[in-house]
Amino acid sequence: MITLDGIKDTEFGLKALIEHENPLNAEITHKTLKVPGKDGLYYFGSDINEKPFLLTFDVLEDSPTRVQHKLNDFIAHLYDAYGQPKLLKAVFDYEPDVYYMIRVNARITPQRMYGLSQIQIPFVAYDPYKRSVAYADEVRWGSKDITFMSHYKLGHPGSDGLKTITAPTTLNIYTDGLVNKPIIEITGSATNLKLSTNGYEINLGTFTNTSWVIDCETYTVKKNGVNTFLANFRGLILLKGNNQVQISGTGINISIHIKLRDKYN
Repeated sequence: MITLDGIKDTEFGLKALIEHENPLNAEITHKTLKVPGKDGLYYFGSDINEKPFLLTFDVLEDSPTRVQHKLNDFIAHLYDAYGQPKLLKAVFDYEPDVYYMIRVNARITPQRMYGLSQIQIPFVAYDPYKRSVAYADEVRWGSKDITFMSHYKLGHPGSDGLKTITAPTTLNIYTDGLVNKPIIEITGSATNLKLSTNGYEINLGTFTNTSWVIDCETYTVKKNGVNTFLANFRGLILLKGNNQVQISGTGINISIHIKLRDKYN
């Protein structure tokens, strides 16, 4: 039922039970203020917190010794070489087109019974959002990742992928889920190169034979592999639906790839 870092539960001799906790949304903290003499509360937005999971596994083995061996192998997969909870890419069989990044969240105590053993494992996703297994420009029918079991609808326009640009132009970037902040990869040369969409812009100025990696999620910019400061840098924000990203400047001779995975609650 679940795959953790590419390994299905059954490969460890376990079977995840259908009865499990996978909430539809993350924990929420509302920010409010009580003003004396006024009914109700003032609302100042909400903080989206972590998303907890609780999974129960049957151990497919009768011998207590072999049960313990399988549990040891499975637990070793959940921790790194330093004994710290490992960040795992988790894909549920009933939602194969998205994944969460999760860690073990508490003590694990197996229930040992005659002829059957079980373990119940609490996980947590500190990044509470699920993301598409495919990049937005890879959403096309015939893909190995996007199949008839995916939630994408027929008619999904997809997004422009890697492009070679030699003049000012507009790229169409389609976002299916929540507001998204992409990673932008650029190589080449240009004078006063600017990218803009939805009221946000990135100004890279003039450069020659340069490679850029711009992560709008983490607000980091690397120029030829070195962290670089850009004045007034806010990145780009992509909204649900089609986003037209304008590329302007002169002497443009670049390859550009705007990469994102659709993000969902």
